[in-house]
Amino acid sequence: MLKKITLSFILAGLSLIAVAQSDPNLRDRVDQRMDNRSSGDMRQKSDSNRSLSSDNGKASGDKKGISKAGLAVCAGEFALCASSVCKPTGKTITVKEDGGKTTKQYPESICKCPIITPQIAEQNNTALVGLAGLNEGNMKGSCRSPGTGKIWSYFSLDMKAYPQEQPNGEFIAPTTAVQQNCSGGPEAQGTNCWSYICTIDPKESNGVKTATCRCPYGEGVFGQQAKKGRGYVTFAGGTWQSNPTAACKMLPVGFPDQLLQ
Repeated sequence: MLKKITLSFILAGLSLIAVAQSDPNLRDRVDQRMDNRSSGDMRQKSDSNRSLSSDNGKASGDKKGISKAGLAVCAGEFALCASSVCKPTGKTITVKEDGGKTTKQYPESICKCPIITPQIAEQNNTALVGLAGLNEGNMKGSCRSPGTGKIWSYFSLDMKAYPQEQPNGEFIAPTTAVQQNCSGGPEAQGTNCWSYICTIDPKESNGVKTATCRCPYGEGVFGQQAKKGRGYVTFAGGTWQSNPTAACKMLPVGFPDQLLQ
């Protein structure tokens, strides 16, 4: 039930029309009957930022969040990888499972992601906050900064327009993200880059601040292995002028189109 509540928040921020088409029973399997307390925690905006913190480890729901995943809203700049493509490193990365109780090794990919700044948040008319899984990825149980030159990767329900990675690896100015479905197949794989540590890049890309993130591919949302052959929902490649589906073969950041697996 707790995992279903967490998934319902992520689903609320994504347009899953294509998902529903590919799996018509998905919405029925996700229990979205959230209690008032959980709903209130996740809907905090600028007028309630006093309860959010990027430097003292506290956030909406604090360290436990609203589920064993430690779902929380963290304030401050963060990397948003939703529209990024990645490359395999040939190494493995340790991923937390079951709310951090266990870990699992996955093949590692490297992704370049735009950093959401106060200016980008202002352009989206929203607070500079992101959705984090404090007990997921390789986070350490709080929103506290991972250190000098480092930054966490979060997700945002409200950042509709942000810098988009292009086929040549460069970034363009904030543009509305466009979702696409990558079809399944034996080699269909996507990258999960939610709640991972990233290194802030020393140079900007066309004036865009970026970070390099190391994330697993072939993983679902909460550390479980993604079912082979499933399609992926991603925002990578959605703004490419030609052949946007090419991003589907570049380990795009996204999630399996069958989340409950």
